Amino acid sequence: MKISLVLSGGAVRGLAHIGVLKALEEENIEIEAISGVSAGAIIGSLYASGYKANQLEEIALKENFLKWFKPSKTFKSLFSLENLERFLKNHIKEEKIENLPTKLFVTTTDLNYGKFRIWEKGNLYKIVRASSSIPFFFEPVEIDGRQHVDGGVTNNLPVEPFIGRADFIIAVDVNPIEKSENLNNIFSITLRSFNISISAYIEFRKKYADIFLQPKKLSEIGLFDIRKRKEPIEIGYLEMKKVIKAIIH
Repeated sequence: MKISLVLSGGAVRGLAHIGVLKALEEENIEIEAISGVSAGAIIGSLYASGYKANQLEEIALKENFLKWFKPSKTFKSLFSLENLERFLKNHIKEEKIENLPTKLFVTTTDLNYGKFRIWEKGNLYKIVRASSSIPFFFEPVEIDGRQHVDGGVTNNLPVEPFIGRADFIIAVDVNPIEKSENLNNIFSITLRSFNISISAYIEFRKKYADIFLQPKKLSEIGLFDIRKRKEPIEIGYLEMKKVIKAIIH
């Protein structure tokens, strides 16, 4: 059976994808292809390049994510993700998406045309960086003369590459919408608004998944709360273990 994996964006919460991969590996379940956006694209690209879940966990727990928040030199955003691009170059030798050992699809939002774009070819480092560039926080990335930002703006559960093609689709959304009381500054309000806006796209697309995971406990973890980076990995692992029998039996 061909297993395809869809990984949503969600900043620190996206580390839950590592836990999901860890649970799948324990049952020797092979992933044929991955479709990722934002944090899901980062983890998806690393996994597609050959890293195992335990290696990804080690990287996640050691990496200084604060280095990724480089002040922007433009008026387009607060920060630049140049250092994410540098991180990818240091960890993945394949520059082209199409050269990865495992098939990978990465989603970005084309600001010029107002549509999402799913990439299966092109510069991995630049495209994954664009896919992770949350508007306002991180500056857009120019690709082929167009401005691209976080794919989650238009499609935070990119199942499209697998509809009618995959034998079995596992889709993971790490942004459950629960009641929030901590809306006391511009950053929390902006991020909350962003999460609410992308949730509608999730409802439409999750019906294509054979297994859909949306761990409720992740709502307790802030999008940029790097102090809790270990928690989402454990949450993702436990959630996948609950439903894994649907695949192995």
